[in-house]
Amino acid sequence: MSQGKLCFKDNNFTRSTIPVVFTITCIVHGQYVIYYNERLQGVIYPDDYSTYAYTGLCEVEVNGCNTTGYFGPTCSIPCPDVNCQYCHIETGACQGCKPGYKGHTSCGINFYGIRCTEKCGHCSDGNLCDHINGTCATGCSAGYQGDLCKSPCKKGSFGIDCNETCGHCRDINKCSNVNGTCLTGCADGYEGNLCNAPCNRGQYGIDCSETCGKCLDVNQCFNVNGRCLTGCEDGYVGNLCKTPCGDGFYGNHCNNKCGYCRDIDQCSPVNGTCLTGCDAGYQGDRCKTLT
Repeated sequence: MSQGKLCFKDNNFTRSTIPVVFTITCIVHGQYVIYYNERLQGVIYPDDYSTYAYTGLCEVEVNGCNTTGYFGPTCSIPCPDVNCQYCHIETGACQGCKPGYKGHTSCGINFYGIRCTEKCGHCSDGNLCDHINGTCATGCSAGYQGDLCKSPCKKGSFGIDCNETCGHCRDINKCSNVNGTCLTGCADGYEGNLCNAPCNRGQYGIDCSETCGKCLDVNQCFNVNGRCLTGCEDGYVGNLCKTPCGDGFYGNHCNNKCGYCRDIDQCSPVNGTCLTGCDAGYQGDRCKTLT
């Protein structure tokens, strides 16, 4: 009712003056005709409504064409404008356009549908959508999908028809649905605008800015957190193989004990060589042989 149109309201007739046959022409189109004379308890009606009302109908006739696009006494005359969906039953004047038209022309640029109120989606190459139903005949622009090209790609996808998979974005929700750019940067271990390139050999971490430690095989330095997957070179320990052996130890896993170096701080953590020589009574590179 809120979207209906009031065709007639009786403000003049009385029981003695209202005619037996009463004709009303309502220049609108619709699905329902409602005739009412309502008085409900507890409802406040406008001042011009009478306190008591009674309705007596002998016959009510509602005339209109069953098929849209026609008018006249027998509804056999096509509406003069071919783009008219509803025309006046007597005069043929257009009262409502077909979807995709407004006035005597098709919808303006980037609009479609009934009364041209719908806005086109993201059609490819800037092409216009169908002015009647809004479909994009040439497909969607990158980042959108669906017949109307109004639905952005789902999380984790981008590009034409949303066929591309986002890279290792720091936040997958921040992958551009158009070109796949990671708007907040890459997850650890990856670089590039699309974050699909792992760090170069020997690098890891955020923006690949960290340098791997003394991995036994530098190719086995995990690009995400720098862990040495196959262990450390001699002289180093820890997951990242960045910690040299403590004083007095060297070699694989720092399991070997240094010899009698003149200065224990100068025992090579790699091979145990005493860099400043041996204590008295010992000889050899590692100062483990008695003189």
